[in-house]
Amino acid sequence: MFFSKKSVPGKKGDREETPVDFPWLRYIGVNRLGFTYTQVGHIYFGEWVDLFEAFKMQHNFETRRILYGRAEEEEPVSSLDVL
Repeated sequence: MFFSKKSVPGKKGDREETPVDFPWLRYIGVNRLGFTYTQVGHIYFGEWVDLFEAFKMQHNFETRRILYGRAEEEEPVSSLDVL
């Protein structure tokens, strides 16, 4: 089983390997994503990452109440001639 991951996927050459924190993956899968301990062990890592990205987006939406950044506010229009 792979116990290390590459820091820059897809880039060949000098890659730094960092260990994968399996207990953290299990914790997030069980307590945040709602899977059982066994289900988290059987899920593919790529699928887990996709689900975690969706969870992060939903969590940010719930905590910040925004999903997208706001555009800069436009100047108020004083009359139709300005348009």
